[in-house]
Amino acid sequence: MACSSASWKDQDPYSAPGPLGARYDDSPLHLDIQLVVPGIRPKSFYRAANTQVNIKSDPFSMKCVVEIVKIDKKKTPPEKSIIDRRFFEIQRFPAEIEDITWKLKKDCCHLTIKKKTAQSWENQMSQFGMT
Repeated sequence: MACSSASWKDQDPYSAPGPLGARYDDSPLHLDIQLVVPGIRPKSFYRAANTQVNIKSDPFSMKCVVEIVKIDKKKTPPEKSIIDRRFFEIQRFPAEIEDITWKLKKDCCHLTIKKKTAQSWENQMSQFGMT
């Protein structure tokens, strides 16, 4: 799915396809979501990460765009091209959230959503199709 950065810039990032899979793990204080996106490479001692994560959220919803990029350092200034872009959205959380953090793992973007009040969302998530 490699494309030049010019063609990706013309597209709305929110129209990108979703991740290949999503796994939810609900606990009273936070909701963990693992988004499966092949090609994600986390930062290591030897190499930089190849992925950008952009999250827009409010207390009740979230939009997340995961972009796998390649940087051509031979050009001046270095040129960045997007290899793959994935979009994930939760239109409405069952209750108010406080914060969202993310961490990259091999082929996976791990989102942690901190809940404002401690409670289980499992029942509401299964009713509204989040799980």
